[in-house]
Amino acid sequence: MAFVYSIVGVTFVICLILTPVVIKLCRKYNIVDIPKDSRRVHSKPMPRIGGVAIVISMLIGFLIYYLLTKDIPSIALNEKFLGYIIGGLIIAIMGLIDDLFNLRARYKFLFQLAAGLVVYYFGIRISGVKIPFLFPDVIDFVWWLDLPLTLLWVIGVTNAINLIDGLDGLAAGITAISATSLLIIFIATSASLEAIIISAVLVGAVLGFLPYNFNPAKTFMGDVSANFLGFTMAVVSILGFAKGYTMLAIIAPVLVLGIPIFDTIFAMVRRFLKGQPMLKPDGGHIHHRLIRRGFSQKQAVILLYIITTIFCMLAVLLVSADVWKLVLLILAFVCFSVFGIITTLHRKNDKNDKTEEINENFEAGAEHKINEEGKNKV
Repeated sequence: MAFVYSIVGVTFVICLILTPVVIKLCRKYNIVDIPKDSRRVHSKPMPRIGGVAIVISMLIGFLIYYLLTKDIPSIALNEKFLGYIIGGLIIAIMGLIDDLFNLRARYKFLFQLAAGLVVYYFGIRISGVKIPFLFPDVIDFVWWLDLPLTLLWVIGVTNAINLIDGLDGLAAGITAISATSLLIIFIATSASLEAIIISAVLVGAVLGFLPYNFNPAKTFMGDVSANFLGFTMAVVSILGFAKGYTMLAIIAPVLVLGIPIFDTIFAMVRRFLKGQPMLKPDGGHIHHRLIRRGFSQKQAVILLYIITTIFCMLAVLLVSADVWKLVLLILAFVCFSVFGIITTLHRKNDKNDKTEEINENFEAGAEHKINEEGKNKV
């Protein structure tokens, strides 16, 4: 456990030191994002690939771990980790090209597909499922089922994290919270070593980057990092639950990534109904809607942090606690949520009723005043 903390701390320090260097290089070579449409919420040019520091910091963290453990077979990383590194580099290169030259959506998809095929080839795949109370044994998937499921998860989560990268600190903070909860789950359930190491390095790097990315941000992470973070979260969730694919274990990473997944599904449905390309950017994401509702950037981000934390707590309980206790907790959470929504709507209706009453009184008073003035004139 202390070793895991050391990995988090070392990667945190590396990214904390490296990020200002990347920011200076972005400004020097004019690699900045200029606000030019309504989707952008910043008002001045901003270094747009600061997240390169996250990628480099994580690679340095992995290299340090490899050098320290390569001669210790019991804790040395296996070929699945190599598959993650190759796939991650493909995703990072794609993101960097997109940041610098605006890569077309179809080419981005091809890069993501290639990365997904790489990790599948190296054995990182959703290979089966075990349904509690119904099928105690693992139901193995045939290749024509586990391949599309794996690709759908990897490509979907990669894009999900990228899509929520719309406010200062949003994608980085949600990734930090989600990765921390997965790390807790993996340690508690003695998950694969690769899952624990990747999660620890991810947590440290993102926390080291967040001080420069939280509002008011000094840099954006860019697609190079947003896609890399999404790819890492997708891969690590498969690795971490590979020992026991129960339905509950599958639900856990979905809960952990609840905000990005919901936002992505909602975006796909919204664009389909409007007849727009699925990967075309728009201003309808959940963070955009919160801003239009009157929230400030900080308020919107903190609200989404809180919701993500609640989902992550449920995920930790889902894996570590008794299932029936979890069901009761979820029911209680749903009841409180419904009660809160009903109360909010009731207050809103009361406010509207009072507003209408005030308007009616105002109109009646105005009419009375006009009549009085008419009488005086007569």
